[in-house]
Amino acid sequence: MKNMMIAFMALLLVASFLPAGHAADPSITGVWSLPVLKGKDKGKERFQVEIFEKDGVYYGKIVKLTFLPENALCTKCKKEKKDKPLMGMLMLWNLKKEAGRYVEGKIYDVEAGKEYKCSIAQITPDRLKITASLLFLSESHYWTRVK
Repeated sequence: MKNMMIAFMALLLVASFLPAGHAADPSITGVWSLPVLKGKDKGKERFQVEIFEKDGVYYGKIVKLTFLPENALCTKCKKEKKDKPLMGMLMLWNLKKEAGRYVEGKIYDVEAGKEYKCSIAQITPDRLKITASLLFLSESHYWTRVK
């Protein structure tokens, strides 16, 4: 029994000098695939968005159009986004990380020309749950990391 206790204490001592075994929080930064939500192409990729961080705030811009030409314009957009190129358009902005979630952001639906409140939860390192809200209505969709 005494030998087991000494071995246990030695193990604790050695373990105290090892780096922590916890991985850093996975990041939402990177390129994400957004699926087609309705119709015959449902589930296929409709475009890709790159999420990036600047000064602790997260943004997302369109970096690939799957079903449209690279020079496609946002014909359904309103105000300053009207008839601007979709490629490179900022469609996600002002997300702040709080307690493992990304909140208080905005997302722009370029297909409907509408802006919504947005929050993101990282389900796994390669899957995001995007929740868009307007007043009391919310709708969630899932994005997959592009590898």
